[in-house]
Amino acid sequence: MDAKEIDQHVAPFDIYPIKSISDGYRSISLSEDNEDEGLGFIRGVPIFKWESDRDLLEMVLLHYNDLKDGFTVTKFTQKSILGNLIFKGRGIYEWKILIEKLRKTVYIGICDINEDLKKDDQDYHGWVLGSDGYVYHKRKWKWYDAKYKEGDIVTVHLNMKKRTCAFSINNNKKPIVSEWNTISSQVYPIVSLGHGSKLRIEPINSTTICSSSHLFFW
Repeated sequence: MDAKEIDQHVAPFDIYPIKSISDGYRSISLSEDNEDEGLGFIRGVPIFKWESDRDLLEMVLLHYNDLKDGFTVTKFTQKSILGNLIFKGRGIYEWKILIEKLRKTVYIGICDINEDLKKDDQDYHGWVLGSDGYVYHKRKWKWYDAKYKEGDIVTVHLNMKKRTCAFSINNNKKPIVSEWNTISSQVYPIVSLGHGSKLRIEPINSTTICSSSHLFFW
């Protein structure tokens, strides 16, 4: 869903409160003609949750209460999981991931909506930042000087108008990944992690108390 669709079909009904929106991520609409004018908060965007219907033989959805969910992986393997919200249009999107437990390399970022997650020739999919400090896309990687560890918060900064992506570690924002000049027009949030790792979505506003979506790989 893009900014126009949200404004026309979701916001008028007040389906999702502003508190819930800011808990998961924020989205700012850009003016079609001038980036410096017409900035506005997109109202009515739900918190995205992680897909639970993929690879069910190796993944189990956990329900902690009505507001929290997570995943376990029953095999010692690396798995990629998508968010259930498509980012498209001309907006700016941000979301934060807390690294609660880190085992081996974790990858955080975005991927094309048609990405084949069953391909297992590499441990990641899409355009992602690894916990080793490198950014990855397909079989190319580059040192990004952005390692993260347990307790760190990774923020994804996605600009769909310019098709650019950057990352922050504990609010220390790094430059746009200049080599990523082929970002698709429609993408999902994605994480790739393995046995023993644990991640969860953090609120953009740290003063806001909210629900979180957890990912566990035991």
